[in-house]
Parts: sequence; structure tokens; C-alpha cells
Amino acid sequence: MEKILLILCFIYLNIFDLKSQDTVHVVSYNLLRYNSSIERNNDFKKIFNLLKPDIILAQEIVGQEGVTNLLDNVLKEVNNNFEAGEFIDDPNTDIDQGLFYNSDKFEFLSSSSLDGYPRPIYIFNLKHKETGENFVIYNLHLKASKGGDNENMRRDQIIELKNYISEQNDNFYIVGGDFNIYSTTESAYQSLFDITESGKGNLHDIINVTGTYNDPLYAKIHTQSTRTTQFGGGSHGGLDDRFDFILYSDSVMYGDRIFVIDSTYKAVGNDGLHYNSALNILPNESVSSNISNALHDASDHLPVSVKIIFSKEKIFREVLNVESYKQGKDLKIYPNPTFDKLNIKSKEENIINIQLISPDGKDIRNIDVNSKDYIMDLINVSSGIYFLKLEFKNFDKKIRLIKK
Repeated sequence: MEKILLILCFIYLNIFDLKSQDTVHVVSYNLLRYNSSIERNNDFKKIFNLLKPDIILAQEIVGQEGVTNLLDNVLKEVNNNFEAGEFIDDPNTDIDQGLFYNSDKFEFLSSSSLDGYPRPIYIFNLKHKETGENFVIYNLHLKASKGGDNENMRRDQIIELKNYISEQNDNFYIVGGDFNIYSTTESAYQSLFDITESGKGNLHDIINVTGTYNDPLYAKIHTQSTRTTQFGGGSHGGLDDRFDFILYSDSVMYGDRIFVIDSTYKAVGNDGLHYNSALNILPNESVSSNISNALHDASDHLPVSVKIIFSKEKIFREVLNVESYKQGKDLKIYPNPTFDKLNIKSKEENIINIQLISPDGKDIRNIDVNSKDYIMDLINVSSGIYFLKLEFKNFDKKIRLIKK
């Protein structure tokens, strides 16, 4: 009887949640020196028609004429509710960052910036209409290229950003854009995830890999470059770097009302089979040839896409992350629900690390395993719903766990 009541309660709550939630599609996209020219507009229309975004963080916009061109000649033909956030044209650079949003879902509040070289970091404040919650977007485009001086400039801007966010009282914010970071060992990347003294301003990356991104093992997450032919002023090295990120505040990463659906995060058009090659070389198993050609021709970057839930009520976020929590034939975790012990068995890959995480993001257990089999003792863990994160060499798995 207890099991039946639990299932009925679970179904009831999720039916209610699905009616009251708003799914917001966020895209970050380096548009490659986009200006008043209409030459690439048909390509961008195809891309945005496919994505149907609600928020676009755009990098490399050339002046107000670029904002007007994209809004009037591309986005409003995709969704007439699109509007542009107040654009700040910095006199010290010819390419800036902009914001476009679905005015049916959001009210625009303000634009501001943090000075920095070679470009400011732009801050856009929106209000989500259904929940009434403020949503803050930090849009950046850090210094490009390798080398100690360039790496130091990226780090300095990140430190300035972290210091600023740590002094704010915002719960729901994201940081996105073109980071130009080559490795997780870079000081800029490390600084992004430093824990602040105030406990505010923390950031989280859904992609959990370590080392240099230019590696065939990481082909699925690369965002630059879409081409191997030089044209249009963009890079032409083939897909081999992960420059474009979207990062999340504590509340957006681990909350139960407004939170990212981690299984929806992707580099649009990247099927993992185009390392060091052009995106439109057939076959592309992620998108049609029509879209792969548009992505190839529109920009040397791929858009990064993710969905974020906005809800007035608490919901079971793990249900919406079903793709991330799904077990395959090579991974067995049982019994679930469990009273005391949990058996974890991997058929092929060694499990490097296991984390047991509470719904509010607290680390309950963190165990180095380096084995295919592990039995977790849960007898002293309180009853409730948890998340189990399994780290393998090249990927992670997340499982929803019920402790009775």
C-alpha cells in the first residue's frame, strides 16, 4: 500500500507541475561579425527556426545596425514576439554582445556592463512574466588565442566577473558566451569555479571533462570551427575546440523551481563525428544537410543550446532530466528505491567516482571507486529523493535515487 501511495503521489505532483511550468530555450551564439548585410540571413533563419529559442546571447555584433538587422530581418520572421535588449555600443571595440528575448515570456529591465579588455562583459536583467522572478544574464566574449598574456587577460576578466556577482543578491543567473578557453587547466577556467567568500556568485558547468578540449575524445562538445575552408573572416581549422559555454548559478543548477534541464545541453549540429573536419561533410547524424550547410555558412561557431524550467511550484526536476538519468544495458543500479544498500555495476567502463547529492545540491557522499562494481551503504542516510552522479573516464551518468 505504501508503494502504491508513493507512485500515485508522484504521478499527481508531476501532472500538476507539467501544467504550471514554462520551458525557456536559451541559446548562446557567436554570429561572426554580424552587421547590416543580409547575405547570411537565410542561414540564420533556418537555424533559429529549428531552435525556436526564447533567449539569445549573441556575440560579435557590429553596431546597432547588426542588432536591427538580426531582429527585423531574421528573428521576427521566426517569432514576432522577439525584442532586443538595450544595446551598448562600446567605443573601444567594433564587435559587441547583445541580447534578444521572447517578449511573450520576459520583460526587459536593464542593460549594463563591466569594463574589460578587449570587450566589456554585458549584464542583461529580465523578469520572467509567469513567475515574476528576475533572471540575470552575463554575456561575455573573452580574449582569443593561446599564450600567457592572452590567458592572463581571460583570467582577469573572469576574476572581475566573479567579484561582481559575489556582491549581488541574485539567485537566478547564467553566464554565457565565447570564452576562448582551451583547457580546464587554464587559470580562467579554474577561476570560474572558485568558491567565493560570500558564498554567492558560484558557477557550474554541465560538461564535466578535464584537460585540453582539442582532443578527439571530446569531439561531441566542440563548438568551433565549423569549416575547413577560409571564407567570411572566420576560423577554418575544423571542429576541434570548445569555446562556447553556458554556466549556471547554484539555484539554476540545483533548484526545484527554476533550473536547467541538464540533458538538453548541446552544441547544435555537432554529432561527434566531425573532429577536425567541416560540419557539412556528409553524413551529419545530428541535423539535416540543409541545417548543417546553414550552420557551416552562417558562422565559424556552433550555437550552444539548453532549456531552463521556470515554475511557481516545486517540481521533481529529475523527471525532466530523463535522458541524463536513463540507465543503459551496460549500467545496473539496484534496488531503487532501497532501504540500506545500493548495488552499482558497470559492464564496460570503470566507475571513477560516485557522488550522492541531495536535492538542494549538498554533497552527501563523494567516493573514489575506480572499479566496475561498488556497493554503497545507505543505512545512515535519511529517507528521501537523491541524485547519484557516476563519473567515468569520458562521460558522466546521473541517476535519480529514492532512499526509503
